[in-house]
Amino acid sequence: MLKFLSSLKLAVILIAAIAAMSVLATIYPEADAFNSWSFRILVIAFFLNLSLCTMKLLPGFWKQLHRTAADVPEQGAYISYKADEAAVIAWLRDNHYKTDLQEKNNEVRILAKKGKAGLAAPHLLHISLLVILVGALISTFNTQGYVMGQVGQSRPFPDELQAIYGTASRIEILDFQTAYDEQQSIDNWITRFNLYIDDQLVAENVETKVNTPYRYGNMMIYQNSYDYRYLLEVQGSDNAEDNTTYGLPDNQPSQIAGQTVVVASVNGKPYVQISDHETAPRGQFVEPGDVLELNETGATLTYLDTAAYSVLEVKTRRGTYVVFAGFLLATLASLLFFSGRYRELRIITAKDKPESRIWCYSKSAMIVEDIQEALAEQWEKQEVQ
Repeated sequence: MLKFLSSLKLAVILIAAIAAMSVLATIYPEADAFNSWSFRILVIAFFLNLSLCTMKLLPGFWKQLHRTAADVPEQGAYISYKADEAAVIAWLRDNHYKTDLQEKNNEVRILAKKGKAGLAAPHLLHISLLVILVGALISTFNTQGYVMGQVGQSRPFPDELQAIYGTASRIEILDFQTAYDEQQSIDNWITRFNLYIDDQLVAENVETKVNTPYRYGNMMIYQNSYDYRYLLEVQGSDNAEDNTTYGLPDNQPSQIAGQTVVVASVNGKPYVQISDHETAPRGQFVEPGDVLELNETGATLTYLDTAAYSVLEVKTRRGTYVVFAGFLLATLASLLFFSGRYRELRIITAKDKPESRIWCYSKSAMIVEDIQEALAEQWEKQEVQ
């Protein structure tokens, strides 16, 4: 059972399952798959698989890291060269090998190592993946909610976030604007606000934009959406029920006193259009206090103001820094890979003879071949007696 839990086969299955669920979560975001227990179980299972695999490899890594000349075996894949001890040591020094020597009887055993950093790279990469998985698991418990309000209002955090930040936590909306570019096309929506955490002002006159959230600790505040209500007052209608104040949505037709009224923002200015479906529509740009004739009976329409509603998404991101730390470790592991692959030379040389037996070791067969070619160019091979 333990062998299967630490196997590469299980790792491939889990990675495929996590990838498939990630694709589904992207296609169907309403399913909220990343916060589901199905996704969490897959992450936990992969963490367990990778942890067991790492623990299985670490003893061998530790042993290899602390190997000395005393561990050089008598038998192995040795090749004999016509080179004495001094020549071998000089060559190792010139090629930047770190050596450990042990004299025994009339022999000298040498263990030469190079690229220790590369030896640690795969293990550090495993650890970085474990850290990323921990961060990903923590992130599945992130909390989010929405705050909606007009300019000048102070709106409390949703219940989900009050449990974390306190019941007196709130957002005071100072301003909401639509930003336009040089071509007078909508460029962004911006909300300026004060942030209170448990009734303490922690951020004053800050802003959030679409795709540029405001960050406070583990909290992110996004400009999720917006809405307008154009405030219009009807007076002088024969039907007394029509004489009231209306809040019309942006660019949505509404029936008022037998007329179709549409108010929309054009280049940042409110434009009111009135139509009875019999004559040509009439309209104009308006400012607060402007009065328009509504119908032939003498009813009037007064534009009062525009009430802007900003919808902010407040989200915690408790696992983000853990994931970031994991990516930093992964970057370090990648740099260690580029520092050079680990190689090891196990050497037995006779003190009174120009003869050395050298065993080239590396996990890369190409590196072994390169070292053997370099040794053959340096010294002549000799037949083993």
